[in-house]
Amino acid sequence: MSPPHAPAGPPLHAWRPWPGRRTLRLGSGLVLLGYIAAHLLNHALGLISVPAAERGLAIAVRVWHSLPGTVLLYGAVAVHVALALQAIYQRRTLRMPPLELLRMLLGLGIPLLLIGHVVQTRIAWDLYDAAPRYARVVWGLWLADGEGRQLAMLVPGWLHGCLGVHFAFGRRAWYQRLQLPLFALALLVPLLGGLGFLAMAKELAADAALRPRLDALALIAPAPRAALQQMREAVLALYLGAIGLVFGARLLRALVEQRRQVLIEIAYPHRSIRVPRGWSVLEASRSHHIAHVSMCGGRARCTTCRVRVTAGAACCPPPATAERVALQRIGAGADVRLACQLHPTGDIAVLPLLAPPGAHSTTSSGTTAERDVALLTLTWRNQAAFAREHLPQDLVFAAQSLIDAVCGALRGSGAVVAEARGDFVLAVIGLEQPLQRACIGALQAARELERTLAAVGLQHSTNFGSGLDCVVVVHAGTATVGTLEGSGMIVAGEAMDTLRALQAAAGDAAELVSVAVFDFAGEAQGASTAVVRGGVPAVARARSG
Repeated sequence: MSPPHAPAGPPLHAWRPWPGRRTLRLGSGLVLLGYIAAHLLNHALGLISVPAAERGLAIAVRVWHSLPGTVLLYGAVAVHVALALQAIYQRRTLRMPPLELLRMLLGLGIPLLLIGHVVQTRIAWDLYDAAPRYARVVWGLWLADGEGRQLAMLVPGWLHGCLGVHFAFGRRAWYQRLQLPLFALALLVPLLGGLGFLAMAKELAADAALRPRLDALALIAPAPRAALQQMREAVLALYLGAIGLVFGARLLRALVEQRRQVLIEIAYPHRSIRVPRGWSVLEASRSHHIAHVSMCGGRARCTTCRVRVTAGAACCPPPATAERVALQRIGAGADVRLACQLHPTGDIAVLPLLAPPGAHSTTSSGTTAERDVALLTLTWRNQAAFAREHLPQDLVFAAQSLIDAVCGALRGSGAVVAEARGDFVLAVIGLEQPLQRACIGALQAARELERTLAAVGLQHSTNFGSGLDCVVVVHAGTATVGTLEGSGMIVAGEAMDTLRALQAAAGDAAELVSVAVFDFAGEAQGASTAVVRGGVPAVARARSG
């Protein structure tokens, strides 16, 4: 017996991020990344000399060991770790893209490496007056063969921070303009820091007269050393216990949900799934291996995971502040939501707006046949100009809105969409009908597209303040049509070659229909206004309005 559908109402274990949580997590992360960057650059001063690095460290100690610096640094650590553990508990599935998984694992692993280092430096200085000097720390690590471990500690924190910045700002225009310099910086800072650390160790090892004093400086009395070791183990146990508690709570929640069987249904265009109430749509997609684009890792920044809610809008809680701001930024309609933020309380149906388009074909996979068909293409001609003037996410949204509307109109006219990408759609009419009916259908599809493009163009102008310049080209003839597993439909041959020639020769026409289409359809209109485009007689029209 299948479990009952969940009624509307507050979802079990629902999660609604409180305002400012995302900003607080980003702010605390930037503080920590700034601290790590300053630490690495201070190490890099060792390439000059140990005294130069010591002078830089003295300045850093005055800043970070002051009361404001201490509150800022350790407050950022506490906030960032707490919010990270909370985010792990919030996740309903741990299936995620590889980079996102790497970032999470690095974030969990950093404290394991840094706890001992903090105890041996800051805590040792506060409790036992063991001055945080490069001569003591570097020489102590050199004597204990710990320089490799110290260098290894630099990598996870820096990489985790860089990935966090990439996820946070990767869709911003300024970030994309600075991507190459930022990438170079991300490589150079840890490299110079590691080289500086090694240079200091070699400089200290080369000074034989200094070694006795360094040995005494690096040595901590047995009692304080044992106390510091116990403190390190206690903090590590506390941290590991917190991680275990989070994963234990996740397991307990899953068992409760399984026992209660409070499930909802999420219907996608070609599949329906059932998940516990409280899951986000993006988590449901990932859990059931449904392709779903998400560039920012589910943080309501990139808007690439957005879906159109086609049924069950009453079961969708209103968008929180972060989601509402993101949707307003791209001018999304009222029925568009971010999959990473939408936690439905009941059964809904969604259409992922940026999901990879599926193959829509009536031919069986792997077959190839020569057919008499009508072909129709739509090309967004001013897409490049639009891309230069707008943000990348605006381009994605505008392209997807256009493609969705065009494909919907074509399928409604009986056409099969063979190819659909950001600025181009190819449709085939007549796979299983005579050529005459195919050409009549193609002319009807062209007329339907004219109405669709007028509506989309008005919306485009309202949202972005610029016009939408598209051309529709229709031709009929013999083409080889085939399909490949997972590759959609392939169209080639004489008719396709002619269609491409017409596309290239369309000029400023909004619609170009070859005379062959009218001839096969048995219609005489347009023959007196025929022009020759691409060496083919055609009828060119400018779109009204």
